[in-house]
Amino acid sequence: MIEVTPINVTSIKVVHNELGLSIEKASRHFEAFAVDTSAQDQLRESLTSLAEIVGVFKMLGLKRALELSEGMVLLSNAILDAQVKASDFALSALSHAYVGLPCYIEYVKDREQAIPALLDPFINEIKAALRQPIRLESELAGFAVDSFSLGAQGISEEADLAGLYGRMRQLYQLGLIGLIREENLEFKLQLMHRAVSRLAKAVAGEGRTQWRLTEAVLEGLMSGDLSLSFTRKRVLSRVDALIRQALESNDLSSASGDAALMAELVYLIEISSCSHSAAQEVHDKLGLNYLAFDDRALQRERSVMQGPNAETIIVMVDALKEELAQAKQVLEIAAQDPASNDADMTSLAGLFQRTSDILAVVGVQTPSQILAGLLEKVKSWAGGNPFDREGLLGVADGLLYVESMLSGLSRLDLNFEDTQQDDEARKALMAQSQLDEAQKIVVSEAQAGIGEAKKDITSFIESDFNTEYVQSVLDTIVSVRGAMDLLGLKRASSILTECAEFVAAQKDADFASESGQEILEVIADALIALEYYLSEIELYGEAPVNVLDVAEQSLKGLERAG
Repeated sequence: MIEVTPINVTSIKVVHNELGLSIEKASRHFEAFAVDTSAQDQLRESLTSLAEIVGVFKMLGLKRALELSEGMVLLSNAILDAQVKASDFALSALSHAYVGLPCYIEYVKDREQAIPALLDPFINEIKAALRQPIRLESELAGFAVDSFSLGAQGISEEADLAGLYGRMRQLYQLGLIGLIREENLEFKLQLMHRAVSRLAKAVAGEGRTQWRLTEAVLEGLMSGDLSLSFTRKRVLSRVDALIRQALESNDLSSASGDAALMAELVYLIEISSCSHSAAQEVHDKLGLNYLAFDDRALQRERSVMQGPNAETIIVMVDALKEELAQAKQVLEIAAQDPASNDADMTSLAGLFQRTSDILAVVGVQTPSQILAGLLEKVKSWAGGNPFDREGLLGVADGLLYVESMLSGLSRLDLNFEDTQQDDEARKALMAQSQLDEAQKIVVSEAQAGIGEAKKDITSFIESDFNTEYVQSVLDTIVSVRGAMDLLGLKRASSILTECAEFVAAQKDADFASESGQEILEVIADALIALEYYLSEIELYGEAPVNVLDVAEQSLKGLERAG
């Protein structure tokens, strides 16, 4: 239901820096206009950059990003032409879009997948500012359902239905106003839920379907199975309008929204995976599915999108892992000398607190919670309670588990929902982390080897063709090929095998000749491609294999020439 599309990010990486600069420039001019709305030249400057951004998205084929950027152009032009007032709402819609757009591009580049739904709230804010109809999530997802009916209850209808509608509308409106402002959401959702659940119980006939569907959506919002967004606020506002219309027309027993509203409510229930009473009834009677990628999964991806970028994550992880290394040293000293002074444990408690707080702030909740649990035990030791070897080992195991999870952050694996597992799963995660660390060392050594081979090729030419450097190149290539075999990177290993064969075949010939130098140049090309390939693996744990095409095609050219 929620579209998740794998993306080849090669093109995005090529234009990423330039695109980022264009968005930053447009945003800077827009912010200047937002501060002083008489400075229309600033808005015109932002439009110039936006036009470039639209062109890039057309080239990349990112349709939802293109739709958002085109909407930003339309709204900016409408403000310039005085068709739309530069109100707080219009400026806020543009401001949110300028924040969301670069985050989405960073997300697509880093995760190598597009989730158009991540941009839908920004697009609908722009549409609302332009006074255009918003696009419902069910429409964008192509969702369809054969029937909305949940059937009659078979009860006696509430005698004073009009009075109940009036009271429940007030209750619903109180909650809705707070919901729109995002004030005390938990309580406001309860008010709205109470209102529609009362109407669902009071209406005996088919009219209950509308209120029961709304009740199920609110169950999802209350349980956290659905997140709140601009679009969903608008949908719930439509329900308020429906209650008003029912009162005005006195059509209380059969009040129902149009097909689009009903389909939207059913769609939200399906993606929420909520199993509370109203939601369960809707699932059972309408034959809905519980989805593997539901709104909770979308929330996690949105958190990734809105969180720090890859470089920030890696810097943060390195700093936190240094902190955890200090913590392990304290535990080792304590294990060797149970008479360690309280200051050590006090220091350890402070370190756990800092690390837990940092992880919580950036939205990495599970490791943060694990550290918070360990913190209580360490605090008791700092307060003078005795500790034993078993207790220290328990904290050390927890620390190693957190360290393993942090290693996942370096690979942009921010999904820790399933990591609160049994001991076997925890051990598997720690073992995988240790394997990843070993791989990291091998990758780093291979990169260093490729760097040396490139330097030797340069030195060979600069030394007036000293063949000792050629032998060094050959030895290094063979060594790096061994690393590729160890990592299981077969294509990379094959490329290096071919490189070694070309060097060995030419070694006794004249490398100073034009053909000999051409071979070294092509091998240097292949090594550069491999270097980039390894840098991607080092950063993300994997790399786009098409980068190896360059190396393979270059070597094929040598084969044909030979």
